[in-house]
Amino acid sequence: MLPLVMQGSQRGLLVWDAASTHRAKDMKTFLHERKIDQIMIPAGMTAYLQTLDIAINKPFKDNLRMEINDYIENRMERNQRGNFVKPKLQEVVTWVKNSWEKITDSCIANVLRAGYLDKKYSFKDSAIAKHERFGPLILKEMESQEIHQEIQELDCYDVPEDDGMIVIE
Repeated sequence: MLPLVMQGSQRGLLVWDAASTHRAKDMKTFLHERKIDQIMIPAGMTAYLQTLDIAINKPFKDNLRMEINDYIENRMERNQRGNFVKPKLQEVVTWVKNSWEKITDSCIANVLRAGYLDKKYSFKDSAIAKHERFGPLILKEMESQEIHQEIQELDCYDVPEDDGMIVIE
């Protein structure tokens, strides 16, 4: 189902949970052939790191459920025996298309910000930063790295040994 979408030296990135099918050798080969790298989300962190789950999948599924319910209530047909007839493929495709069209650009922008994939926003605005256990740990680590980087960027110079300073030990 996943076509070759990357051209030339471009690569894709797939962020998903660590389900056994995602870790399988065949899947890794499949993705490698399509120039797609993958990041596995640790158990319990999907709601914070899998951006589609943060704000797109639920409204999409809700929209799709409304399409299906409308079909069942208003257009579902029965055959000669009285059994329901499954919908045609084109009908299902239309449900998916209609459901996706209801996902707004602002919804996608919120996902990017919440997943810290839009660097215009502070990490502190991301969903992971708000995680009660990991958020403070990550923020503390980021602060220590920023301080370390600032120290590295300071204009330092060597003090000559004959500067007349007295060192008291």
